[in-house]
Amino acid sequence: MVGNIPNFTKIDILRCFLKLGKSTGRKDLAHELGLGEGTVRTILNVLKSKKLLDSTKKGHFLSKKGNEMLNYILEFISIPKSISINNIYPEFKKVGIVAKGISNLKGLYKLRDTAVKNGAEGAMILRYHGKLYALESEIEHDFKELENSLELHNNDVVVIAFSNDSRHSEIGALAITAELNDSLKKFINEM
Repeated sequence: MVGNIPNFTKIDILRCFLKLGKSTGRKDLAHELGLGEGTVRTILNVLKSKKLLDSTKKGHFLSKKGNEMLNYILEFISIPKSISINNIYPEFKKVGIVAKGISNLKGLYKLRDTAVKNGAEGAMILRYHGKLYALESEIEHDFKELENSLELHNNDVVVIAFSNDSRHSEIGALAITAELNDSLKKFINEM
């Protein structure tokens, strides 16, 4: 008899890991991730097997190695967050991530395809240099509200993926971000 097929991705493991920086119970974590409690339990066991997580009777918490890894990852990206840009794709839920200090951006269509391959409907990639602007777009948009809600520095890239649900938006945004950062890609591949 074959075991159950996992109903989560390696990027879901990263999503869970990024949310463990703050204290939260498994039930709340499952709700926040859009996954079942059993799936979250399995993901927590994966993180524990990688020595990124410890547990006691009171629950799970990041190990020393886990804290070091989380801090290392946060040097390159921000924690994914829900984004509100009402005049762009208002029918979709949007999740954004700041990828820090990205100097070389090529093949933007391939990056957007990466989001779609991972369940998002599409993605926008914005560059910050004094202000946010859409790459490969002639259309001017006012991203002031977005600029005010994110901590941005020159050469940062804001990746926004959109979908009917937050989970696939977040997965799409993280998939693009992993393509921009080898350390993040390595973390995902090792899960």
